[in-house]
Amino acid sequence: SFFDMSDMLGPAGFRVDVREDDKAYRLEAELPGVPKDKLNVSIDDGTLTISADLNEEKKEENGSYLYSERRSGHVERCFNLEGIDAEQITADYKNGVLLVNLPKEQPAPKKEAKKIEIVSQ
Repeated sequence: SFFDMSDMLGPAGFRVDVREDDKAYRLEAELPGVPKDKLNVSIDDGTLTISADLNEEKKEENGSYLYSERRSGHVERCFNLEGIDAEQITADYKNGVLLVNLPKEQPAPKKEAKKIEIVSQ
């Protein structure tokens, strides 16, 4: 349908692309028209949650032509942070795209084997 906005929002609420390099994952969430103060990015119990409250109305009138469209509600996506250094996560919002930098955890140094001396009595 012409007025069906589910394709624009997708079944999960908004589209996300994730890119990877050696040091981090870069998440790009498309949230066009959502003001920064309506976005929430949070971490709880090993999960990154991105949510937004939508409340938008567009109206155009031109002679006998009338156009009106509304979008409201709450959208949310969650991502597992396994292997991510949660303390170093950063986010930036520009031109309707939320950019979240998810640095990879550095592997813990491998502990060397330790010899245990056997004491005789």
